[in-house]
Amino acid sequence: MSKTRIPKDFLIAGMAVALGLSVIPAFAQDFEEVTFVVGNNLFSTPAFIAVENGYWVDRGLNVQLRLVGSGREITQALNAGEAELGGANMGTTTASARASGNMLKGVIPYYNNALYISIAGGRGIVGRADSGITSDPSSFVGKTVGSLNGSTQEVYLRQFLASGGVAYEDVEVINVPVPDMPISLAQGLVDATVPWEPYLSQSLRELGDNGVEVSRAAPGYVADVIGVLANEEFIAANPELLEQFALGMLEATRFVRQNPEDAAQIATYYLDGLNLDDVSSGIRYMSWDPRISICTDEGLMQTGNEMIEDGLIVADPFVAEDFADRAVLDKVLGENPELTSDLAALPTDLADCQGAL
Repeated sequence: MSKTRIPKDFLIAGMAVALGLSVIPAFAQDFEEVTFVVGNNLFSTPAFIAVENGYWVDRGLNVQLRLVGSGREITQALNAGEAELGGANMGTTTASARASGNMLKGVIPYYNNALYISIAGGRGIVGRADSGITSDPSSFVGKTVGSLNGSTQEVYLRQFLASGGVAYEDVEVINVPVPDMPISLAQGLVDATVPWEPYLSQSLRELGDNGVEVSRAAPGYVADVIGVLANEEFIAANPELLEQFALGMLEATRFVRQNPEDAAQIATYYLDGLNLDDVSSGIRYMSWDPRISICTDEGLMQTGNEMIEDGLIVADPFVAEDFADRAVLDKVLGENPELTSDLAALPTDLADCQGAL
């Protein structure tokens, strides 16, 4: 990371000189540059808010956002040193990365529901009624489904099918980028898709009466916790930077919770070609809880170990500590309780958690 000198008062000083006034320039501020690679979807809304509302600039950080299409691209960017931080699923993406020797951990969640072991509020499955698709997994046998291979979407689909006793191999799964899913479904190229928001909302709007909301924001399929990931060595070496980054992100998640319509509007500035109604609809299915609870820990661990059991990755069994380094988050939340004071109290016993896997 480098430091960039940003002379904030150049414009004011220039106007004063033009008027013949004497000026003592204000001190310029040192901004630490950070590249944050995130998905081109609604899960990244707090990052858009933090940039747009200046929450990171206020804390001396010049954060450059880079948008990509999948968690795999995010881990590749981190592994290649193209970004210091990435925003991805702290369960599925972290498990895949660590299984391949890329020792990433989550440090700052920003999309979560800490009351649940597993709930995928921003994901779902949508199908065409004229293809015979229903909410019954058995209706998928022999059908063509557009999914994103090697992603949380694939895990979601696998668990949905398994809940009805349907083998993944009994379905023809085609790899489709999530932004292309609505048109693929509308044109009948596939019978169903597994999108994230706002493309789920878009598909249902475009299909109208022919659209089937198969599964949406369902508990029990996958621990869906999106957060800031970083290499273990980076986390250990940069606690102060991460604290400031966390403060900006926590302030942004609170803004999304309290101002969902404004947040939806800001998201459309960063995600091209979206319908504002779709974004507004999708964002309300999502939970912007930045805390890690015993429910969260259990869900992340179970999701990673189920990926091993399903043969998606090869790794030794995971423990909760593999997925999150809580030092920065616990410190920031302990010193700034007002940032999450509007959220419900956390369970203290696993038996009180919802959405068991």
